[in-house]
Amino acid sequence: MTRLAEASADDLRIGHRPLLVVDVDEVVLQFVAPFKAFLRAHDHELRLETFALNGNVISLKDGRRVENAEVKALISSFYDSQEDWQEPFAAARQTLEGLTDVADVLLLTAMPPRHREKRRRLLARHGFDFPLIASEEPKGEVLRDLCETRPPLLIFVDDMLYNCRSVSSCLPEALTINLLIDDDYRALAPQTTPPSVVATGWDHAEAIIRRHIAENS
Repeated sequence: MTRLAEASADDLRIGHRPLLVVDVDEVVLQFVAPFKAFLRAHDHELRLETFALNGNVISLKDGRRVENAEVKALISSFYDSQEDWQEPFAAARQTLEGLTDVADVLLLTAMPPRHREKRRRLLARHGFDFPLIASEEPKGEVLRDLCETRPPLLIFVDDMLYNCRSVSSCLPEALTINLLIDDDYRALAPQTTPPSVVATGWDHAEAIIRRHIAENS
């Protein structure tokens, strides 16, 4: 499995329990607020007029909208220093730890694998002791490769609807949950459409997950 090998999920074992796969940025770790602070510290500003980073980063030096390549470089720089900026959402660890009574948990973060060890240290510092895959590949393809031996149930949680759609396309039997915690962020997001379901916080997501497992076990 090339993608999995590159992602370095060396502590991952797929067993016979339900598998809960969870995104990291803006799901487990706050992203939008710390990225805004990071940009301000580097003479830029994020003005979310649309549900995207590209096109919404402004240079405070000259007022121009930053080109996509420069936005990518700023994101990479942010990930290089993520341990200084990012904090978890308050309910994330407690909820995921509680859900281990009914499912195995895997974190799947969309970032270049070279940032994985820093992310892993950051997560461990906050008590997230779960296997971690870092990959820029479409998440549906990563999970399809990973789940050649399918778990009884696959549940996927992500703030990006296109990632939910990727998983639904590759693994139609999976439950995909579009988790949008921040009210302002949710207002800009594309409307969640079937087969995905929307969750507005970790308490809401937990209820959906537990109900799905109970009804399908």
